[in-house]
Amino acid sequence: MISERLRLVRLLPAGGVKAAAVLVFLQLVLAVVPTASAWSVGRMVSAFVAGRAALPTVLPVVTLLVVQQVGWLLLEVTEAHVARRVDGVLRARVRAAAAGSSGLEVLESAAFQDRAARAVDPGMGVARERSAGNAITGQVTLIFRMVSALAAAVLLATFSVLLAVAVLGVSLWLRAVLRRQWIAVIDKLDADTAGQRYEYYVATQAVMGAAKDVRLFGLSGFFGGRFRSSVARTYGPVWRAMLDVLRRLWWAGPVSALSAAAVLGFPALTLDDGRLITVVLAGIGVLSISQMGQEAYDIEYGLRGLLAADELAVTTGRIPPAKPVARAPGIRFVNVSFHYPGSDRPVLDGFSLTLRPGETVAVVGENGAGKTTMVKLLAGLYAPTAGTITVDGVDPRTRRPPITVLFQDFVHYPSSVRDNVTAGVPPPHDDADVRAALEQAGATGLPSDLSTSLWLEGAGGTDLSGGQWQRVALARTLYAARAGRRLVVFDEPTANLDVHAEAAFHDRVIGRSAGTTTMLISHRLSTVRAAGRIVLLRDGRVAEDGSHEELLARGGDYARFFTTQAAAFREPTSFGESTSLGESTSLGESTSLGEST
Repeated sequence: MISERLRLVRLLPAGGVKAAAVLVFLQLVLAVVPTASAWSVGRMVSAFVAGRAALPTVLPVVTLLVVQQVGWLLLEVTEAHVARRVDGVLRARVRAAAAGSSGLEVLESAAFQDRAARAVDPGMGVARERSAGNAITGQVTLIFRMVSALAAAVLLATFSVLLAVAVLGVSLWLRAVLRRQWIAVIDKLDADTAGQRYEYYVATQAVMGAAKDVRLFGLSGFFGGRFRSSVARTYGPVWRAMLDVLRRLWWAGPVSALSAAAVLGFPALTLDDGRLITVVLAGIGVLSISQMGQEAYDIEYGLRGLLAADELAVTTGRIPPAKPVARAPGIRFVNVSFHYPGSDRPVLDGFSLTLRPGETVAVVGENGAGKTTMVKLLAGLYAPTAGTITVDGVDPRTRRPPITVLFQDFVHYPSSVRDNVTAGVPPPHDDADVRAALEQAGATGLPSDLSTSLWLEGAGGTDLSGGQWQRVALARTLYAARAGRRLVVFDEPTANLDVHAEAAFHDRVIGRSAGTTTMLISHRLSTVRAAGRIVLLRDGRVAEDGSHEELLARGGDYARFFTTQAAAFREPTSFGESTSLGESTSLGESTSLGEST
């Protein structure tokens, strides 16, 4: 425990050397002020009683009062500054550990989630914020509270050494007992970090993630009930533990009262001048150390967060980031098998596939065939259960491949148009390249100013349609490819696009993919038809491999899928519309399967 407290003190410069020096100075001044005030007030009272000139004794009292008030104001600002800077350092460590982790199975594990929650706790819960910065400033506060109590004990000893030692000893003993009892409650809080995460999830979903459904279906009561039950389940043991502590510490009040009576009573029996005020105030200063200030909880919570961050750094490891490349890479899957953590069902089983540098390959298959899983393995987000994967001969788990992926669930970044396009590439950025990527993606109707925020809740922000967002995400992928991410994967790239935009996608993107190795994943077979090579997955393996014409000639699953989708477009509904994808069949336009209606 002492080593952990010393570590907190050693971390103080992380909040800024100058700010740390100011913090220590202010704490020292405020630690001395109570004892100095006790002595000054005693002199002032003695002067009044004796009828002497009071002004010279009043000025020190007023000065100390002003110093104390100004000092507390400056201390509050300085503590917040130091604590937040330290927290920034810790959060950067957690981000680095998460970004450099060996795979998503680490990030998605309950152990990682628990440690991350402890390391960067947002402060929800029972009167606490698990902050390393607060722990460090709390430790400094505790040190100078001890200094203040010792200074007050020295002043009290001028009246009675025995009383000073007794009061100081009882106060420290009371503090130790109270600390041991109350800090044990923290174990109850740490026992259910998953419950705290669920509580936060329900609260945010009700406000942001599910706002439309809340209004449409009247789900405020549903979310409110879930939130209340979650809070009761998570914090019920904590509240019961706190009540138990109160019952067991019934004797602490009488002991404190006896100590206060001794401080007030013994001097009152022997003193009748200003020294009585000095001794009483000094005694109160000594007794104050028995109180459990907020700093005690800040220290305990922050220490646990600091230890959790250490554990994250040890358990997650580090994978070097991707480097841009000048040419398209080759890819090899050799007898790869994989099942997700916690499941015994293989998603890929003996999967083998080779992509030549610069090749465009489409991957199709039924839901659950392993298409997106294959991409996650290729990106190094998961490790295969068996077999090997290489990108230009390098395992993706030893170095991130030069890959850029347009996933189905792409991210809407609450930032500017520019940031949404350049998010996957480190600076510097060229606006001309950003506009070129947007143009290639067919992103029309966007704000002309690239600094425009795409966060609707922000000042001056705007939102986009589903198709526009997909084009922006597509531009992000293309921009990364231009910057050296020469392995490009499109996962359902036209899901939110109409038939015209889908046709433009082939012309603008697939037709201009020279210099990249491109993998195209889609359920809409018109999207993959433009690829020179099509691979069909079944039962976690490559079942069919060839061009569109070759696979149709074989009459296998690909031919069956294609025929089924095409038939849906040849059979209009009573409204004259297609039965599956909602494209009109009466306009004589090309359908999404590339077949004329």
